[in-house]
Amino acid sequence: MNKFDRLLYILNKLDRGEKVKVKKFAEELGVSKRTIYRYINSLIDAGFPIYYDREKGTYAFEKGFTLSKALLKTEETLVLALSRKFLEPAVGSKATKILNQIEQKIALASKNFTPFEEIFGIQGFYSSPYLFDLLKDLSTAIREHQIVEIEYEYEPGEEGEFREIEPYFVFYTGDFWYVQAWCRKKEGQRTFALDKIRSWRLTDRYFLPKNEVASVEEIQEAFGPYVDAEKEEVVVHFSPEVRQYFLRRKWVKDQECKELQEGWLEVKFKVRGVHVFKHWLYRWLPYFKVISPEWLKEEIQEELKEALKNL
Repeated sequence: MNKFDRLLYILNKLDRGEKVKVKKFAEELGVSKRTIYRYINSLIDAGFPIYYDREKGTYAFEKGFTLSKALLKTEETLVLALSRKFLEPAVGSKATKILNQIEQKIALASKNFTPFEEIFGIQGFYSSPYLFDLLKDLSTAIREHQIVEIEYEYEPGEEGEFREIEPYFVFYTGDFWYVQAWCRKKEGQRTFALDKIRSWRLTDRYFLPKNEVASVEEIQEAFGPYVDAEKEEVVVHFSPEVRQYFLRRKWVKDQECKELQEGWLEVKFKVRGVHVFKHWLYRWLPYFKVISPEWLKEEIQEELKEALKNL
């Protein structure tokens, strides 16, 4: 039984109104009396209203307090529910299994607990079964500055290519996970998609961090995985039908809005990965006009003409 289980055991006894005596609990849980005192003090520090009833010779909850009412606040249940539903498509089933374990432990301590899955109905998506393990190993390598060997698949069906990388950070674009790293073979920084890493191994060799590798903050300026691309300014006019979406939210770190006549809105974006930005822009058809750069405006016009031919 680990510490968390022992704490829950004590809480359950208190909730049922059973006598909580230090000597007896020390024997039942196989720990010292000093450890039991420490557990009780930890629960008090965590906000549980526990006091020592001298008349009955036992620890107890303050009158009127029960775990079924106070174990989780509404916002705490909400965060755990969202975590479970969003982690599964982003990371995979291993993360949600851990959240399931947390849920089960909470349920043991709460009489009226509502399972998280009954609160939210967000549909999950496919993710690699080994993604959680890869993320865990990469986080270790990033923290310890450890070199990682990977077998990387550039195109489906092609033979994988082996690389040695110095990982700096991982990031999620809303579609895929990536790792930003220094590639020893290419002697430069590269972005690797985690779903294309067929196999990996943490080595027993280490690296000194390089200043020229992109920072986490630069992800906010990038569309998709194009963290290494040069920043470019794109100016777009949006019609009144969609202007609210750009006044309410910043899609990239460098985004400026300017009110125009007849309800139109001018938005300046400074982004990395303009070609990916272009495909994102299509979601707002037909409610935008590209003002600059000119090459992007012309490229969109040509692509839309070709698309109309196929209708």
